[in-house]
Amino acid sequence: MPISLPNTRVALAAYYILAPAEASSNLARYDGLRYGHRSTADRSKKGSILFAPTREEGFGPEVRRRILLGAYTLSSEGIGNYFLQAQRVRRLVQRDFDNVFAQPNFLVQAAVAEETPDGVDAIVVPSSLGAAPKLEDIENQRPVEAYANDVLTVPASLAGIPCISVPVGEETNDEAENEGGIVGMQVMCQWGDENRLWEVARMIEDDSSAKIGKGMRDLGTVAVAAK
Repeated sequence: MPISLPNTRVALAAYYILAPAEASSNLARYDGLRYGHRSTADRSKKGSILFAPTREEGFGPEVRRRILLGAYTLSSEGIGNYFLQAQRVRRLVQRDFDNVFAQPNFLVQAAVAEETPDGVDAIVVPSSLGAAPKLEDIENQRPVEAYANDVLTVPASLAGIPCISVPVGEETNDEAENEGGIVGMQVMCQWGDENRLWEVARMIEDDSSAKIGKGMRDLGTVAVAAK
């Protein structure tokens, strides 16, 4: 049945505000004083910051990038325009999922936990915009391109619902059949409904029905008995 998740279109932007903020906050303890690597260059020069060399040596480029982004969004200048707005978007994304699932979200709706008669038990969508990339392709990607690949997977993380990705077939290139990659589908269920999640994922993995094109599977209709 058709469903609508209107706020998922801004989930990626909200996620990459909240995730770096959490990373910046959680990794602040690794300054070489009590935890983590300690650089011999700390305070080796007059006026240098105590743990700047330690964090530069101990963290890779992506981690340092997220720490800087998170530190800004949590600052007095950025918290109102970025972090708090992203938290509001996060709640809207969660509400979208709560409105389409038949089972209520007992984490936030314990007082009014009623099933949605016209809701769905599970949502099955692609895991990415294309086939799984090769390692050399990922190494040559810019950070923004790598972040964009998460557009279909971050809504579940943002909403705090269980999700699993399973391989369903192999995509091949018409010009060179050996240039294809594995295609995945993800299953999302309501919070606390992991048993149904495993059941649907197992049904998709075991499905060996009609093929589409070159190696793609027709998932058909996945029916799951209510528990």
